[in-house]
Amino acid sequence: MARSYPFAEPGRLEIDPELTATPPLTRVKFPYGKETWLVTGHPEARAVLSDPRFVRTTADPLDEPRMGEHNNSPGILSLDAPQHTRLRKLVTSVFTVRRVQALRPRAVEIVDSLLDDLTPPADLVEGLARPFPMLMITTLLGVPQEDHEEFGMWADSFLSTGAVPASVAAEHYTAICDYLAALGHRRAEAPTDDLFGALVRCLNAGELTVDELVMVSFSILVGGLETVKTQLPNMVYLLLTGPSLLEELRADLSRLPAAVEEMLRYIPLPTTAVFARFATEDVPVGDVVIARGEPVLVEVPVTNRDPRVFADADSLDFARDPNPHLAFGHGAHYCLGAQLARLELQVAVERLLTRMPALRLAVPEQELGWNRGYMVRGVTALPVTW
Repeated sequence: MARSYPFAEPGRLEIDPELTATPPLTRVKFPYGKETWLVTGHPEARAVLSDPRFVRTTADPLDEPRMGEHNNSPGILSLDAPQHTRLRKLVTSVFTVRRVQALRPRAVEIVDSLLDDLTPPADLVEGLARPFPMLMITTLLGVPQEDHEEFGMWADSFLSTGAVPASVAAEHYTAICDYLAALGHRRAEAPTDDLFGALVRCLNAGELTVDELVMVSFSILVGGLETVKTQLPNMVYLLLTGPSLLEELRADLSRLPAAVEEMLRYIPLPTTAVFARFATEDVPVGDVVIARGEPVLVEVPVTNRDPRVFADADSLDFARDPNPHLAFGHGAHYCLGAQLARLELQVAVERLLTRMPALRLAVPEQELGWNRGYMVRGVTALPVTW
């Protein structure tokens, strides 16, 4: 019999022990949609995420297991080959590693400017974590600064599982799509050299439709904002509540990239499994056969603590190598913005540790508030002093 999902309300940065105790695949029932297989094992998750026999599309969208009554459109994540392959190839041809790495000086400049404006005690969520990735992603997309605040509100709505009414979230999604379409038309007449301008050139060349331009831009916008906006305070929280980890990094900042990867593995960012895949035929996964038409969802935080893959999985180890975590997914739908998120997290943590060697929490840890009603978990505010 399928168990009701979620098993418990997400709390702080802790994984529900009932989830970690489940078999690698187990049957669950979400609040909406059909029963599904929930994957909590790392090898099983990699198999599902890389097997083309599991697809995102379904004949009846309301069959998709989900937390809310309505499906939020996940943009490019909703597509399968060959359309997904074509769009992803176009995006990766312009959203290159070189383009991302060229943004490092700008990232340092933005973080330093934001830190210059802070006076202790300060909230790192509002003072750094929210504006920094917004300024970075809107630089990539060339969104005017006066629209940044509205963009942030629209993006937040997409990740709501109850904090924002469904009708409001739908209005915000329509608003952001209309905005991006209008911006695309303006850029078609007045080209720019940013990422959005490169995508518009694909539009002008007939390689993208307006709807596809909007879909791709929306995916980059949301993906580029939310990981860093939420994970940066989570990472700083871990460091400030784990003095030995903080001193370990301060003593050798060359370990920062590996530390960021380990915190990405360790922090259970998603509050719920999302984006079901459906089997196009009977597919054996581990000890289970997923029948044709059945959905599968991956519980990423638990896969990242699989003791079969990660030794001492419930501990932070900045020297962990290899570290094949699934924080950015795996396979064809691997996160397009992963390299940008990594760069931003590394720069932000490095500048904080360098600029504020006495950084510490300004309130007792127990007084921190945590998000409720969103697909991601994190502190609502992170008051610090230095």
